[in-house]
Amino acid sequence: MRNEAPSPAIIAEAKSHPGEWVYEIVGSFGPHDPVPPEAIRGAWKVDDQGQVVGQFQANPKFRPPTTT
Repeated sequence: MRNEAPSPAIIAEAKSHPGEWVYEIVGSFGPHDPVPPEAIRGAWKVDDQGQVVGQFQANPKFRPPTTT
């Protein structure tokens, strides 16, 4: 676990997903595209009121995209 504050975009997204998780995805994916596990940097838990709770959960499978 990393003690990392969620960005304003994550906080806003959490309001639409009460009781779920909000994921930080790195890369360009459409709303219906499958997201590979290595593109998910991590996630925050969202309570039933749409507020981020707890600490950032880093994804051990995350691999930053390479630039060419």
